[in-house]
Amino acid sequence: MLELYSTDRRAKTPFVSLEPRRVKMYVCGPTVYDHCHIGHARPAVVFDVIRRYLEYAGYAVTFLSNITDIDDKIINRAADLGISCAALTAKYQAEYEADMAALNVRAPSIRPKATEHIGEMLDLIKTLEQKGAAYQTSRGVWFDVTKFPAYGKLSGKTADTDDTEHRVEIDPEKRHPQDFALWKFAKAGEPQWESPWGAGRPGWHIECSAMSGKYCNMQLDIHGGGADLIFPHHENEIAQSETASGKPFAQYWLHNGFITIGNDETKMGKSKGNAFGLREAFNLCGAAAVRFWILGTHYRMPLLYKPELLTSAQNSLDRLYTCWESLPIDGKPSPEWTAWDKAAIDEKLTLNSAGFVGATIAAGNKFIAAMNDDGNTPQALAALFAFIKTVNVEREKMTPTDGATAREMLRQMLGVLGLPEQRETGGKEAVYLQILVDLRDEARAQKNFALSDAIRDKLAVAGVELKDKAAR
Repeated sequence: MLELYSTDRRAKTPFVSLEPRRVKMYVCGPTVYDHCHIGHARPAVVFDVIRRYLEYAGYAVTFLSNITDIDDKIINRAADLGISCAALTAKYQAEYEADMAALNVRAPSIRPKATEHIGEMLDLIKTLEQKGAAYQTSRGVWFDVTKFPAYGKLSGKTADTDDTEHRVEIDPEKRHPQDFALWKFAKAGEPQWESPWGAGRPGWHIECSAMSGKYCNMQLDIHGGGADLIFPHHENEIAQSETASGKPFAQYWLHNGFITIGNDETKMGKSKGNAFGLREAFNLCGAAAVRFWILGTHYRMPLLYKPELLTSAQNSLDRLYTCWESLPIDGKPSPEWTAWDKAAIDEKLTLNSAGFVGATIAAGNKFIAAMNDDGNTPQALAALFAFIKTVNVEREKMTPTDGATAREMLRQMLGVLGLPEQRETGGKEAVYLQILVDLRDEARAQKNFALSDAIRDKLAVAGVELKDKAAR
């Protein structure tokens, strides 16, 4: 049976959904104001695998992941670039979605944008105000944390905790230092919306509560995100959601660990200036290897980034695809395998089938046991590669049925882990080609036609023909 580690319980417990065989799952998405770094990739891959496994186990999953397209970082970056917030966020949302597609992260069932749900946020703030948990100052509307006695149950940071590190909203009119903004009154030149309290924009925390509330009726089976969101973001989501609804907000809180970088394993972060670009990682080894590297560490543990670890991940993938490509395409899996496939997830069957089919079933059981253990992808990968070793040793003895059984086993493992069924082709080459095309466009724009022509001619030798459009 699937067990998940919930941050609030600080223990693994059996997973029981609110509705039989249905799961409502919400994962905090990106704030789209800049290029993606590898820190964006980890939660996306982690929760994509959990979603895939739940669906493999027979659950119908409604998966929500939001886009934050209004906040201080967006406003400041748009001002620096001299463009609108809408233009900035449209650009980087498209880039984020392209990067996630490269990682084989499935699009969410619903991807709500903050600016498209202002009405729901205002309604939620009104409810909090009616319940005496929201109050107004000259700067905005705030949530009074003392009105929620259970404040701190997720993070352990209660309303009495002195936590200056996270005290980012300073207002001398606040009733309590940890009170947080629900609505911020507009400053000159900022995007703004009308509200009963005055023109402004939402606070960050109210966004997720309002959007998950609209689509999931204020109750989730699973809420996920990075460990950096436990406090204050998720703690504040709980406070405002449960105050408004009177119901438990999420049954299970799942958080992935930080990414560390370098020999000293320093925590990676954009604010620290050591964030490594996601597309830079793709250039080193391809997107599939980045995904494999992420899955090689349990999601709750720190994940170490080093270029050589991406190279190692690519070498492991090469072994996997060499085995996959050696298996026959035709044939049907054995009947014993089909019976295992239908029952193994909950029952963890161990059938004593003869020969290769039995080895396949044993590998499948180990894989399922690993995934049932709080999504333990390192152990799931170990089961996969142990099976590959068996295939390589037994290949000459395998019947066509054995080959088909092995292929189906690998297909299902790869499907749960979200690894593609074939090697990436043209990954680095495509990136390098685009760099050359971009350099040539820049050379033309600067009227450096000698360089532009030289790049065009060299691309032509490589079989790439460029057709220039007439200038307008």
